[in-house]
Amino acid sequence: MGFSTALQGRAAHEALISRQDVELRLMEIMKRTIQLKAKYDKEYAVGLAAVAQQGLKIDRADDMQGSLITKSWRSYMDELDQQAKQFKFNAEQLEVVCDKLAHLSQDKRKAKKTYQEEHTKIAARLNHVSSF
Repeated sequence: MGFSTALQGRAAHEALISRQDVELRLMEIMKRTIQLKAKYDKEYAVGLAAVAQQGLKIDRADDMQGSLITKSWRSYMDELDQQAKQFKFNAEQLEVVCDKLAHLSQDKRKAKKTYQEEHTKIAARLNHVSSF
């Protein structure tokens, strides 16, 4: 498999390298953004869980058996706790995505390096053959 004739010149080579550099920078920005999102979602989850736990501390709960207000409040606090768990789970999933993105970025760097090495070898051979 080879490049089309439109991609065989020096300008095309520089354009490909430039594109790879821009994509690698974008992937780094994506990784940092996802890491921050995961970090703040985890912090939010911890805070939300603390709010739910605080809300469930009801004095004299025995006196309030059967109260619709108590049931509604407990339901609301349980829902907050579930949201906290969901935020934490989502943050953990974002960390997995971030790890995969880091591996993808590393693979892209290796591919760029391989491309540059191959291009250098081919250019050297071409210069050697052209000099005869």
